[in-house]
Amino acid sequence: MSRFFPRDVVHWGEETLHPLRAFAIRTIEPAGITGLVLRLWRAVLLASGSWVFFVVGITAAVLFLCGMLTWHLGNFPVRRWPLRVLAFWVVEVVVEMGTSTLLIALGRERFGSRVATWGDWWAMTAQTTWQRGVVIVLFALTLAVVVQMVRRSMDARPDAAPHTPVP
Repeated sequence: MSRFFPRDVVHWGEETLHPLRAFAIRTIEPAGITGLVLRLWRAVLLASGSWVFFVVGITAAVLFLCGMLTWHLGNFPVRRWPLRVLAFWVVEVVVEMGTSTLLIALGRERFGSRVATWGDWWAMTAQTTWQRGVVIVLFALTLAVVVQMVRRSMDARPDAAPHTPVP
């Protein structure tokens, strides 16, 4: 349990990190990749004509978003999550809308069943911000509750080593 969801802030310079973990510690990279992948995946889903593919694709997108957020938050104590969640949300939406700008310029962005225009960009930004915010905040709250419950149950075990907080 000590390697996942740390209780205290660790000075990262004291240990050598695996490259994937070093990547996940920074907010910009995981959130940026998430925004890029989600917007491109959305373009693929809206271009397909299958509603089954669309529903399965939306489910996969939400799982990807939650997985990337978990990967990032798993490197920090829960008390540091609120600002991390906010930063992840902002970076994800900014990158997603940047990708949307490029897709509009290429004529590949969809707004519902039609091709999006520059006039649709603000409406898509509001929709994306709201939708991602709901998913990210609700998932982060649920994850925080689960992490705290697991910690308490592990601390209650008779074979558990006592936790000494760092001052």
